[in-house]
Amino acid sequence: MPSQAVRFLNPTADLEPIVPALKEVLGGALGENVGAFNFKAITDRFSELMYDYPFRVPARFALIIRAVVSQEGLAMRLDPSFRIIRVAYPYVARRLLAGDTAEMREKLLEVLFDAKGRLRIERLENLLAVVEGDGTQVDLLPVARDGLRLLFGKEGSGLRQRLLLTLVRDDRLQTEDLQALMGLMGRTFSPARLAGDFLARINPLASQAS
Repeated sequence: MPSQAVRFLNPTADLEPIVPALKEVLGGALGENVGAFNFKAITDRFSELMYDYPFRVPARFALIIRAVVSQEGLAMRLDPSFRIIRVAYPYVARRLLAGDTAEMREKLLEVLFDAKGRLRIERLENLLAVVEGDGTQVDLLPVARDGLRLLFGKEGSGLRQRLLLTLVRDDRLQTEDLQALMGLMGRTFSPARLAGDFLARINPLASQAS
């Protein structure tokens, strides 16, 4: 378990009562609207669990959490509408789609495929929309590059296998799923949009003028 690897929990700790408690605290918060997410509120709710379960927060993580909470609080004083997840989410989406580590590749598979191994096309579409951000295509070119590298590289074997299994089910090609996937890729990574991304990178003033 990751929590045991960084010693948040003793390796012999009973996880059965802890997992539902964490889902209640984190699951509800992460399911809320992004605009309502508050890092300090989450850490406060998590701190309450510390009294009921045998968590031990390593000193380095305590310092990181304290720093993030302080920065979020300062930013919200300057701009009450500021939400740290709005800043972090595009970065997380890019890391997931790049799949540049084994952990990121595993998380990407968890996000994109359901328990039956079927592709959740709407989640892929949402990730790509987050990367686009404010409507510009400045981040699409590296996403296309990293995505192709992952899909056709040796590290992408798990992704290729999942895609094959979801597109070929019950001994036949699932044409609707294939059309939906190809349509999304065509809309997102059309030559015109990628060319606009390239021009925006070499001439930022052009993208601002548009």
